[in-house]
Amino acid sequence: MTKLEANQITAGYGAEPVLHQVTMSLKAGELVGLIGPNGCGKSTLLRCLSRILPTATGTVQLDGRDLKDWSPRELARQIAFVPQIEGALFEFTVHDLVLMGRHAHLEPWKGETDADYRIVKESLAEADILHLAERKVTELSGGEHRRVLVARALAQRAPLLLLDEPTAHLDVAHRTELMSLLQRQARTGRQGVIAALHDLNEAAEFCDRLVLMFRGRIVADGVPDVVLTSSNLRTAYSAESQIGSNPITGRPMLLAVLSGSAVDGNGTGARVHVICGGGTGLGTMGALVRAGYQVTAGVLNELDSDQFAADALGIPTVKEAPFSPIGSDARQALSELMAQASYVVITPVPFGNGNLANLKVAAEAQQKGIGVVILGEGDLPDRDYASGSAAKLFDELISKGADRHADVEAWLAARALAK
Repeated sequence: MTKLEANQITAGYGAEPVLHQVTMSLKAGELVGLIGPNGCGKSTLLRCLSRILPTATGTVQLDGRDLKDWSPRELARQIAFVPQIEGALFEFTVHDLVLMGRHAHLEPWKGETDADYRIVKESLAEADILHLAERKVTELSGGEHRRVLVARALAQRAPLLLLDEPTAHLDVAHRTELMSLLQRQARTGRQGVIAALHDLNEAAEFCDRLVLMFRGRIVADGVPDVVLTSSNLRTAYSAESQIGSNPITGRPMLLAVLSGSAVDGNGTGARVHVICGGGTGLGTMGALVRAGYQVTAGVLNELDSDQFAADALGIPTVKEAPFSPIGSDARQALSELMAQASYVVITPVPFGNGNLANLKVAAEAQQKGIGVVILGEGDLPDRDYASGSAAKLFDELISKGADRHADVEAWLAARALAK
């Protein structure tokens, strides 16, 4: 059985390492969810496991053999990797881009076979994009492009599949379909799968095992019931949590709560409106409530994990129907709620056409004198899955004085120093 093992690895992008003595493994037949707050090292770990990023110390081994000793062709037959971001730089058709997943299997000086084309067709169908086969990748939406990258990885037919936020920017139907597909790939023994995921309830529902990271280290590694504990989530997300169970499946379900009088989200400090979603707001909302701020949030879709957290924290929110884009009524309610805030805090949530209105209303609020804070590291255009509209709004916010901080704790510390 194919097995990938990281042993005491340290890695990063400069003088300061991102990963610190990380040890973990992945074997064929299991679906592993890699979870933790933004900046904790999930993407860096996946890059090390796929040999895209070299380790500074420690080893990564595939079936007992150091990863650096495998040729690129050999490795591509064993490990398929779906990055978080990959721009559509050339006007390939969807079919041709997915066909690139077969490159490592081609015989020297020979072209694709009927079997290769059959596998590509199967992979397109599995990712529910067979109808897009002749479309140019430059014409796709963010969610469609994500499914193309997944299909290309499936076409590799590698025993190990590594994915960095594969469900980002997908609507709920395709998120569920994709996670179900990954679950089937693992349970049939075809592949070992590890996926970086933001939504903790989604991770708990589909994964056999969870690996929780915080500040470049592994906090917990085990079945969802063992990893998703109040103590572990307090460490990683700075939030007190109550863990229940899904009444239908019995899987763990997360609700963020605070003990005592702080559980109503109505502190005596300044009012802060949080734009979040998909689990990106859990730690931010909890930290703000603990710090005594009056917190509001939204627009959030009902059934979103951040909506569960906001409800548990007693935070007033603007809600939209499950899996629906922000409508005119919700946008108006958001504008009215945001007008009462002193600050708008934007978590590292991606923006597509469905939630772009949140960013537009934030820009309108900034024009009225409300401070805007953008959390998270990395390039802001990487959060844009709205054909450049989100990137343009981020540029506008920055040019008009929006602050940027790595996380909410950094912003709170900066505010404390400024007083």
